[in-house]
Amino acid sequence: MVNPVALLGADITVGEHVARKVGPFTFNLDTIWPTLLAAALVALMAWVLHRKSTSGVPGKFQLVWEMGVEVVTRQVEGTMGERGLMVVPLAMSLFVFIFLCNFFEIVGLGSRYEWLAVPNADINLPLAMAVLVIVLVHWNSVRVRGARGYLHHYVAQPFPPVLLPFNIFINVVEEIAKPVTLALRLFGNLFSGALMLALIAALGAWTIAHFHVGYLATLIASIIWKLFDVFLIGPIQAFIFALLTVLYFDTAMQVEPSH
Repeated sequence: MVNPVALLGADITVGEHVARKVGPFTFNLDTIWPTLLAAALVALMAWVLHRKSTSGVPGKFQLVWEMGVEVVTRQVEGTMGERGLMVVPLAMSLFVFIFLCNFFEIVGLGSRYEWLAVPNADINLPLAMAVLVIVLVHWNSVRVRGARGYLHHYVAQPFPPVLLPFNIFINVVEEIAKPVTLALRLFGNLFSGALMLALIAALGAWTIAHFHVGYLATLIASIIWKLFDVFLIGPIQAFIFALLTVLYFDTAMQVEPSH
């Protein structure tokens, strides 16, 4: 007989952090150290790639990397032209970094405090990356369009200049929404993954005729979910973040005809 009361009574806590306060600031240590680890892994991959790169027959690692760069480069050149090539390193770096961060879920236990938490499941990291992207987007927009062209975009679009207040309002709301939606899209998917692990871990409370069959159910469900989340959802979310970065740069660096 299944005991649903035991399951409902299980302690499912998601979203708490190992935090330390320094003055007015709070540091989520369980987010900071996996983030630093992912950054170190990206740097290590870059170092290994640099050491082993060759103009002759490439190794497997170099071949895979060059194929990825070529795909992104063709996509960027097709939409932005040569001016968009400067976005390729940023897009590739974001993809690899986010993918590595998401990959940490493979060791998640669904416990209250994970020893290697998925840093993207903390809104602070996706929001920080989104803000960085948007700042770079605006900086390059000013660089390409010039200050006058940059301001002209916000006062003369999408309505005629006579409706300047509406243009400013719509464009400001759109620019504020970009980093928010960019961050929430990544955070929401990874946070839901952490929540699912916590719910699956709670299956351990199931009993049938006093036998804890929930342990087996937890093991099977955890393996299936992790494979799905790490090798499907994780790469897709990393790709979407990198793709939207390219699209934001494309929109911001288009030189509008002067009237």
